[in-house]
Amino acid sequence: MKPISLTIEAFGPYRDSVTLDFSKLENHSMFLISGPTGAGKTSILDAMVYALYGEPSGEVRKTDAIRSDFAEPERMTRVDFSFAIGDAQYRVERLPKQMVAKKRGTGMREQNASATVYEMKDGEWKVIATSAAAIRDTIQRIIGFRKDQFLQVVLLPQGEFRKLLVASTNEREELLHTLFRTELYRKLQEALKSAYDDAKAGIEENLMKQMALIQSIPRDEDTPVLTVDHVRELLENRGPHRDALVVDRDEAVTVVDRFNTLRNEWALYDQAQQSLVQATSQLDLVKAKEPERTQLREKVQFLNSLSPVYVLYQQYIDKQSSLTTLERALSDAEKSVDTATQHESNCIEAYEALESQAETIQSKRTTLAQLQQQSEKFDELGKLKTELSALNDDLAKLNSKKSEADLEIQRQLIKQIEVDVEDLRKCLQENSTLLETVPVIQEQLNYLHRYSELVEEISQVQKEIDIKDETLSALDKTLKEAKVHLERLEHLMQEGRAYELVPFVKEEEPCPVCGSTEHPNLATKPELYPTKDEVEAARGLHDKEIQQQANEAGQRNTLVGRLHELSNHMDAQVSILKSSIDGFSKENFASLQQNLLSQMERLKMLRGESEQLGKAISDAERRLSTAKDTLAKSELAHNELLKALHELEISISSVQAKIDSLSELLPTTDVELWRKQVTSLASEIKEYDAQLTVITKQLEEARGQLSAKRGRLETLSSQVKEERKNLESLHGEYIESLQSISLSEIDFVEALRDFNALEDFKSKLYDLEEAFSTAQAVYDAALKTTETVVKPSDSVSDEVYDVAVERRDTLVGNLAAWDKETQHIETTLASLEEIETAMGEAREKVAFLSRLNDLANGGEQGFKNVTFERYVLGAILDEVVYAANLRLQKMSRSRYSLERSDYTGGGRGKQGLDLAVMDAFTGQSRPANTLSGGETFLASMALALGLADVIQSYAGGIHMDTMFIDEGFGTLDPDTLELAMETLVQLQSSGRLIGMISHVPELKTRIPAHLEVTRGDEGSTAKFVIN
Repeated sequence: MKPISLTIEAFGPYRDSVTLDFSKLENHSMFLISGPTGAGKTSILDAMVYALYGEPSGEVRKTDAIRSDFAEPERMTRVDFSFAIGDAQYRVERLPKQMVAKKRGTGMREQNASATVYEMKDGEWKVIATSAAAIRDTIQRIIGFRKDQFLQVVLLPQGEFRKLLVASTNEREELLHTLFRTELYRKLQEALKSAYDDAKAGIEENLMKQMALIQSIPRDEDTPVLTVDHVRELLENRGPHRDALVVDRDEAVTVVDRFNTLRNEWALYDQAQQSLVQATSQLDLVKAKEPERTQLREKVQFLNSLSPVYVLYQQYIDKQSSLTTLERALSDAEKSVDTATQHESNCIEAYEALESQAETIQSKRTTLAQLQQQSEKFDELGKLKTELSALNDDLAKLNSKKSEADLEIQRQLIKQIEVDVEDLRKCLQENSTLLETVPVIQEQLNYLHRYSELVEEISQVQKEIDIKDETLSALDKTLKEAKVHLERLEHLMQEGRAYELVPFVKEEEPCPVCGSTEHPNLATKPELYPTKDEVEAARGLHDKEIQQQANEAGQRNTLVGRLHELSNHMDAQVSILKSSIDGFSKENFASLQQNLLSQMERLKMLRGESEQLGKAISDAERRLSTAKDTLAKSELAHNELLKALHELEISISSVQAKIDSLSELLPTTDVELWRKQVTSLASEIKEYDAQLTVITKQLEEARGQLSAKRGRLETLSSQVKEERKNLESLHGEYIESLQSISLSEIDFVEALRDFNALEDFKSKLYDLEEAFSTAQAVYDAALKTTETVVKPSDSVSDEVYDVAVERRDTLVGNLAAWDKETQHIETTLASLEEIETAMGEAREKVAFLSRLNDLANGGEQGFKNVTFERYVLGAILDEVVYAANLRLQKMSRSRYSLERSDYTGGGRGKQGLDLAVMDAFTGQSRPANTLSGGETFLASMALALGLADVIQSYAGGIHMDTMFIDEGFGTLDPDTLELAMETLVQLQSSGRLIGMISHVPELKTRIPAHLEVTRGDEGSTAKFVIN
């Protein structure tokens, strides 16, 4: 990543828009960011980090504090950063959440944070991300780092450059994973673990299936079924038992079949006998109804002979009913004619009454016409009076608005606002004068904070030295005890060696030790006789204690050197404090710091008060402008009001003149009275006309109805005469018919009751004759069947039959259940054999995958706790350490070098990516956090540069074209600073851009390209300068 340009506005100490064009560096690949304390050097780096990640660089800097205190309310805080990644160019524009002036009205509103990422395509900036999530993913994809990783590799913030050096194994692993894109190895680890887990789960699943299948097999409690072989044996032993079940079932079925045949024969015999008894009984019942059948047949024949007479009788009755209906209708028609005649008379009387009023109505019509001729003039008079009333109302309203007092109040308000604005400006000027001391106080607080850190660090180092002294004292005691123990064991071993020579001493032969031929007192075995291993163990413990004592002594010497170095820094810091703070001493440090903090807190409150004053001035100026506009509009409206009043008075005079002229032409000026007369006459004439129309229509309708009803009366009279004549003729034919069958009319009427039930008599007669025929046929058939069915010679009881059937059903069920169990066992055995075959192959696969998984994920069969990816990253870290040591050894005059810990011990923690520092002066490795401030800076810079070299060497890796270093050089002595500068100068040939922030004077003379930051009363400015 190489910066192209950076634009910041209302950011940190920068009020106005400042644009930094990095092309102005020309061929200089190293530049110094210089300026006084608090001017805004680190803010430039903060702006780059904020543009990329939405947060400043340092941990103590917060996003909500990046807005410039110098910025006006209407000025927006923003950062615009463009940079190159290889041949591609990108740009990020970001605005934080901030309070801005409202576009309409007064006051402030909250503006939400926003950001946009662009890419240069075809010579134009194209938007590629706008949402927060999309921007985060896009920046990480382009840059290749998260913010914390960016601050470890590309930008080393003030006070935080040692993070990469002292990072934990997990943090360093995650960083290297991101830098060198080792996702493939991690995915391979995950794929192998997933494959192993799946294969292992498959075996476990098959074992569960196998166990479930075996458990489902029916068996006796005494017969164990645990394996596939047990199942096969169980299946083979089921054959003989099934054969016995088949024999028993067949015997039971034969017995039941024989019983069924015998029971069917008895059932046929019993049914035939019962049918004959029932048929005989039914035939006897039918024969008993023979007299009733004969009597019913004679009655039906008699009633059939009455049919012709019945037809004439029915016609006579119908004709008689029709005549009665006509006579009733004739009576109703006579009544209707009488009613219509009376209605006609009433209508004639009403019509004649209306005709008598005709002359009076005609006179009223003439009067109405005369009044209607004056309507136009009355309408015009009404409109003029309405217009006059409206004009008088407008005049009253305008007179009420004509007031000089309101104008005077508005003028006084303007004067008061002008006085308020002047007072507020004076207060703001006084606050600005006091706020000019903020940078000085902040610088003094920074010096005091550094002094506090040195005091704390000296105290910590002194505590560590004290701990080392205690440890050395304890080790000295332990070492003495180990030495005494070793010497005692060696002495005992010397004594025991005489006893070991006893077997070699022989009578009258020289002793191999003293040469004497007499051996009066041979050595005996001592009570305590150590072995050689015990002595060697004691000696090893003694040597280990010596080595540990040497290590602890070396570390104490290092701490003492560090204490001396810190004391020198402390003396230098005290000198700086005494020169910058009057009356400073170590004794009043706390009170001075508290006093400065209190002043800074008061100044912060004063800054907030100034912001409120600025807002109040803006609000007052807007109110002043609004009041002046209101006064101007009010004066203009007042003048317009006077003009409108004059015009209204002229209009009122004109309308009044027209009203007076019309009033002279009319008999009355009371328009309402005239309208009431017209309305009354028109209503009365209209009502008369309507009544006349209705009565005329009613008279015509009454006459028509009377004529129609008289015609219907004549028609009905003729029909009644004709029907009476026809009824007499039909009655004569009916009497003649009765005489022809020698039956009186009274007897015929009595016989009609049976004649109406003729169909019922016929149906009953049919049922009796049909029942007789059926009963006779059934009897004949039953008798014939009884003669053909033979009575069985043997019988079986229900109890015996039920027992036989129950035994057959039980044996059939047992055989079916046995066969079903056998089929289940056969199916289960096939499944078990299939699972057994599959599990053999699966076990080989699991064993193979287990070895691969352990090797890739740091298991027991691989490098314990070292994954495949960590192994690869360890090799890469070795390259980084090698590249870093090329510079670190030079800058430390061959004293220090970094080394990687590849320990793979038995603990559960991940190992293999830890870093230590080898000190050539002591010959011992020690943690990186024991280095001094200057040593830590050199090691951190060397590690960052070495990491950049290795990244660049990997094809397709992340581009490491730029590095920024914020402070750190001030901790170096002149010789070490010279070595560090030589190292950085050598990097210029690689084309890498390096930007540094430092107050060290030597750097200003050594580096020609400067980014100069200037502090002013209205904010800071910055520009590139080439010396």
